[in-house]
Amino acid sequence: MTTTTMTTKRVAAVFFGLLVAVACHSDGGADRPGSRCARDVDKEDGGRTETRPEKSARDESDPNQSKIPSLMDSSDSDRGLLSPQDIDLGDQCFPKPKCNPDARFRSTDGGCNNLIFPVWGQSNTASTRIVQADYSDGRDEPRKAASGRDLPNARHVRTTLFKDMDRPAPKHNLYVMQFGQMIAHDTELTISKTSSNGKALACCNPDGSAPEVLPKECLKIMTPKDDPDSKNRCLSTQRASDTADIGCQIKPVRKRIGVTSFIDASLLYGSDDKTARSLRTFTNGRLRSQVGEDGNSYLPNVKNSTQSCNVAKDNTVCYVSGDLRVNQHPDMSVQTISMLRLHNTLCDQLKIINPTWNDERIYQEARRLLIAMYQHVTYNEFVPILLGKDYSRANKLLPLKEGYDLNYNQFLNPTTFTSFTAAAFRSLHSYIQGFIDLVSEARSVTSKMRLSDFYIRTDIVQRKDNYDSFLRGLLTQHAQGQDQFFTEEVSEYLFRIPNKTMGLDLVSIDIERGRDFGLPSYNTYRKLCGLREAKTFDDLTDQIDKKNVDVLANLYENVNDIDYYPAGLLEKPKPGAILGHTFQCIIGEMFFRWKFGDRFYYEFGNQTGTFSSDQLKEIRKTTLALITCMTSNIQTVQRNAFDVPSKCNQLVTCKSIPKLNLDAWKEE
Repeated sequence: MTTTTMTTKRVAAVFFGLLVAVACHSDGGADRPGSRCARDVDKEDGGRTETRPEKSARDESDPNQSKIPSLMDSSDSDRGLLSPQDIDLGDQCFPKPKCNPDARFRSTDGGCNNLIFPVWGQSNTASTRIVQADYSDGRDEPRKAASGRDLPNARHVRTTLFKDMDRPAPKHNLYVMQFGQMIAHDTELTISKTSSNGKALACCNPDGSAPEVLPKECLKIMTPKDDPDSKNRCLSTQRASDTADIGCQIKPVRKRIGVTSFIDASLLYGSDDKTARSLRTFTNGRLRSQVGEDGNSYLPNVKNSTQSCNVAKDNTVCYVSGDLRVNQHPDMSVQTISMLRLHNTLCDQLKIINPTWNDERIYQEARRLLIAMYQHVTYNEFVPILLGKDYSRANKLLPLKEGYDLNYNQFLNPTTFTSFTAAAFRSLHSYIQGFIDLVSEARSVTSKMRLSDFYIRTDIVQRKDNYDSFLRGLLTQHAQGQDQFFTEEVSEYLFRIPNKTMGLDLVSIDIERGRDFGLPSYNTYRKLCGLREAKTFDDLTDQIDKKNVDVLANLYENVNDIDYYPAGLLEKPKPGAILGHTFQCIIGEMFFRWKFGDRFYYEFGNQTGTFSSDQLKEIRKTTLALITCMTSNIQTVQRNAFDVPSKCNQLVTCKSIPKLNLDAWKEE
């Protein structure tokens, strides 16, 4: 085996199970195109296209309106948590940081965001739960069927229910997927278990075959003998590290989390002070970058490219940023480069406005502003697409039009919880495209790139004008649709090594990952989210088509055995949303906590990090279209940047997109 092949094996091992790429569309929701534009423009406010009110989801014959669990019934606790089980026992495993209650800027590692519970949301701690874990031994062994037998083989569940079919979303573009993956990488990083000697764990043989004895630290994903692509193929990967691995004996275990839980751009800035400092120039607040042959700035390079990317030479482009998954695929790199350029642009503008500010002040103010812009796009544009506008409004997720929000809740735990990261948000893997379009300024496709050819290989981004071509592709190419189909680029060829024919199966890993994280059965989440408990398989037909219910009945012995992830994938989309009932419920709960449990959320008043009213007014002008124009050489963009260009969403010049006036940051 060549050195390059051995290296790429190590590289791939780092990323197994971490891909949380996301994309979305609206097959089941409102805004379907008809004889006229589905979105009738009433006015334009700050560059954001306002729409006429959609018919409420409550009027769409939906007797089981999904609602955020924290807003269903607060009688169990005056702290906004679901139950005593939600108290983060993981706090017992980590020392509490010393906090400065007057700090203007959020910490790098997320610590001290909550002054009462300073570990909440901090990196390198533990995830939390909103329902009790279900482990067969009460500690860390994956659950069994009600009969005591093993649950059905994850690969068999995948190949039976989740095949490949090209069914693009009618309206939403690939940027929805990419923005979702950015949020996933910003708020969750699974730390993999290692071998007993602390070295990287080999769950597969070097030739890709399955070992005779699978280490206990590996996920048990065995290939069935009748599998269409068997050939003794190994699909296993590392289990997630937990609190027991660091000597903390809470029971059941909590899974460790490697990044901050907050929507705080940690994927750009890092989740610890050492990483953050390594990315800075310490001149005028700017982050390190490299200048490409086109004269534009890109992320800096790692020292040894062959150790971090699937490349043959150490001087090949391979990026370093605040998150180690930056090179996972080219669009992930493009998204992070956009954030880098935005930060440095803000630094330059703030320096002009406030020439007396030193490097530290410029860096922190630019970081604070970038995070605010990012949060505004998340809650103003992305969340309504994901969860539905009516649902988002009813559950207090939409930003205010003016003024401050005074609803920070210091008893609401914003730590990323397991049912979100190990199931609900992974559902959006369905929307990944297998072939990525590179698109010209005229919006014609100049080339198509097979996704598995460029896993952990992003040197293509700096060739010619590919950065802008990738970005236009995100804006122009349709995402895959809301359905039970997954491109084989992730279900058969995940992290395929160059010149090899097969890879891993992301969907099988997702199913098994839920068991590893101790997720209870689908029925638990039905009850949590306001649905009746299913007593029989037929009871599932209120949310899942009868055809798929019959398949589930053939796969699982008992209705209480069904894994949350596959069942949630099969749910019918809610009106106005792209997700079914329980996934909408769980994802909504997480975004609710990230908003109201973040003391530095950009709209909050009466906090040490509160923006002035003039600054907040400018931040609310932010759109994805504006950020795209600010960080590229693209000349035109559609105002609703998560929708493909159309007669109802026409391209406009970047010059016409309203911009932020940073004079509001000028100190007298």
